[in-house]
Parts: sequence; C-alpha cells; structure tokens
Amino acid sequence: MVNHIYFLYQVVHKMNLKTLKYFLAIAETGSMSAAARTLFVAQPALSLQVSNLEAELGVSLFVRSVKGVTLTGAGTKLIDHARVITRQVEAAKDHVSSDSFSPRGEVRLVIDGSKAYTLLAPLLQRCAAQYPSITLSVTDAMSTHAAQTLMEGKVDMALIPGAEDLLSVEVTPLYREPLHLIGKHLDQYALDGCIQFTQIQKLPLVAPSKGFNLRHHIDEAALQAQLPLNIKYQQDTGLSLRCLAHHGMAHAILPLDVMAAELRLGELESARIINPPIQRVHSLVQLSTQAPSHAMQAVASLLSSLIADLCAHGTLDGQCLAH
Repeated sequence: MVNHIYFLYQVVHKMNLKTLKYFLAIAETGSMSAAARTLFVAQPALSLQVSNLEAELGVSLFVRSVKGVTLTGAGTKLIDHARVITRQVEAAKDHVSSDSFSPRGEVRLVIDGSKAYTLLAPLLQRCAAQYPSITLSVTDAMSTHAAQTLMEGKVDMALIPGAEDLLSVEVTPLYREPLHLIGKHLDQYALDGCIQFTQIQKLPLVAPSKGFNLRHHIDEAALQAQLPLNIKYQQDTGLSLRCLAHHGMAHAILPLDVMAAELRLGELESARIINPPIQRVHSLVQLSTQAPSHAMQAVASLLSSLIADLCAHGTLDGQCLAH
C-alpha cells in the first residue's frame, strides 16, 4: 500500500497533463503508431515522451513487442488514476469557463445498437446546432459491450438497457420500452395489436443467447409467467434475427425499431406482448468516479429532451421517464 501511494505521488509530481494523455492513448490503442495517429504527433516524439516518463518514475509502463504494447503492473496501477485525473482537469476547466462560454470539448457516447437508427442522426444534428463547440462522438454496440467500454473508460457515457446491474455508476432512466412479438401471420393470435404471453408459448421463437440483455428480459418474463418458451433458434445479431423472422421460420421478441423497415413495408407483423408485458428501461449511465464535464452535462440534457420529443411524437416506442 505504501509503495502504491509513493508511486502515485511520483506520478503527480513528474507528469504533466499532455504526457498523461499520451500514456492513455497508447494504452487504449495498444500501439505507439496508432496512438501517434490519434494524437497527431510524430511517433518518435511520442516514444520519447513515454520513455522519459518511465525513466523519471523508475518503472516500465509498457511491455513492447512487434505486435504492439501492453501494460505492465505499474502501467495497470496508473491507468485508472490517469483517466480520473484527465477527466477532472477537463471538468474543472469547463466549470471555470462555463459562465462566459458555451460548453466545449469532446464527449464520447455509446448507445445500444437497437437505438442507433432512431437516435443517431437527430442527436448529432441537435448537438451541432445547439453546441457547435462540442465534438460529439457516437458509436453503437450491443448493450453488454457498450457497458464494458464505459467501465473501461473508453467512452464518457452510455445509453443502454439493464444498467441497474452495474456498479460504481450514476444511472438516469430515460424511457421504458415495450417488446413486441414480430413475425408472419400474427393475426390468428393477436387481438387489437396485442398478444397474450400464453399465446407466445405455442410459437417457435428466435432469441439471442443467454448473457444478452434482451434474452435476460425474455427469460425473466417467462419465469414470472411460469411458462416455458419454445426458443428454437439462438442468434446474436439483428441480421440473423430478421432473416429467420422474414422467412417465417420463427418469431422474434424485439423492440419495434429493430424491424422498422420490414414492418413499414408490410413484410412482417407485430403485436405488443401483454399479461405479463416484456419491458426494459434504457438509461444514461456515467461513471460515478468521474466528475461530468460541462459538455457531458449539455449532451445528457440534449439526449433527454430528444428522447422526450421522440416518445411524444411516436417515433420512439415507449414511455418517457426523463424529467
């Protein structure tokens, strides 16, 4: 413990913020050359900065090989602190300047892949119009991978379902989304656009593997209803789920926007599941160990208002929870 504290003391006194950002870029890309391209600096200059830091600290931060670089034990100790320090410095700068300047800086957001089609374009458009000094980088990923990138500090915020199971995070619920049965020839089972859970039990289903957030909600509903489901196929990509449903081989339990094009063209039908319903809450998640920058707060507010508008207009299927 004493050695760890001494190591951090040495870091604070010997490292400037630029060197800290260099260290983070190398650790996150796993390559000196890739980090140099990301930072727009020459690779020899980057290597020299890191070598000087290692010499001053008296430790090696990276193991170098022809395949790239990996963190040493000392590097692993440093990385979490480095992320916190850089974020807090940026937050302090934003806080000091927030009274006289609009929010500025980069915000990295990851959203659940099922929401990319609905949210990506309007979110980027609104951010560019209202906050031109913010660089908003948005990626999409499966919810489990999105949560992992947040916990590893590779993004600043995540819009994902199932955030209630994560530790050391701040969670802001934004909307509750119902899941629907999607497939062919549902008119013989559905009534007024809804289908009883007991009716689903009779049908062949395609669903993601266990471990996926969507599958968790399906299994929880089956457990609550005490009715086993006939999950005939397990497929983990939206394309595979759509393919089997489109060919009439199985029905899928999904959010409406995953099959928006097929439903709009009349190629597939949908029915909301009831008694019990299958629902999931999408939340905006941030690490509780990091102070949110002024730019992050602006993007969070922007996303909240966008979701409220889309729910009100019916573009986003669900109940808005944002205040």
